[in-house]
Amino acid sequence: MKTIIRQALTIITGFLFFSSILVAQEQTKANQSKQRVQVGKSVLTLTQKEMLKENQKKRTEMKEAFKATLSKQQKEMLTDPRLIKIDRIRAFRASLTDKQVNMIKERQLKVKEMKKQFRATLSPQQKMFIKKNSMINKNGKRLFKRDKSYRPIYCF
Repeated sequence: MKTIIRQALTIITGFLFFSSILVAQEQTKANQSKQRVQVGKSVLTLTQKEMLKENQKKRTEMKEAFKATLSKQQKEMLTDPRLIKIDRIRAFRASLTDKQVNMIKERQLKVKEMKKQFRATLSPQQKMFIKKNSMINKNGKRLFKRDKSYRPIYCF
């Protein structure tokens, strides 16, 4: 009889112990996500936010300017259902004019320069916060870093 009571008590205590651990983990996750969101809102200054908006506008303007130079045949190449994606991209790249290639290169250089200017405005604390939280998605799960050798086949 004593052994049955002991076993029941250890099972009940173990259940209570593990359930309290689970509850504590849920609470800390909730607190961490709230803190991350609150800190994330105030990470960038107003001038930095404005700079990001302006940079985004410039990028969309450059993208639209490039799209305006595309011929009807080039646009059809990108949506041709008879070809697989890689063949479409290769055909599109082969059809680019020198002017369009130069536009792509200029855009890449301008974007690099805008990134460099923005990074220069960041404080060491902001850099650390962004680096720390850039690998965490909204659910709090870690993401994998993208391969540095990856380069898109076409940019526009």
